[in-house]
Amino acid sequence: MTTRKYLTCALLAMFVLAGPIGCGKKEVDELKTKVENLEKELADTNAKLLEADKQAQAAKAAAESDLKTCTDELVKVKVDRDRCRQDLKALKKRR
Repeated sequence: MTTRKYLTCALLAMFVLAGPIGCGKKEVDELKTKVENLEKELADTNAKLLEADKQAQAAKAAAESDLKTCTDELVKVKVDRDRCRQDLKALKKRR
């Protein structure tokens, strides 16, 4: 159930329960105001969450790029190391 549907159901439930209890127009208006404020707060929180998610995705992409660069460098160093080992073995055989 989405948050919007949940809030709508909660608002409807408040009206259904508040009606028989005898809430006046003032109380109903206060409840409407509270629900509107909660909906605004939810929208703000969702916007902040979306922004945080974008930042996390950007950080993830940067980290993956750094990882690829480091991996490529490591492969080059290992190839160079293996070449040096072979050269060393060849030099030792000549002696």
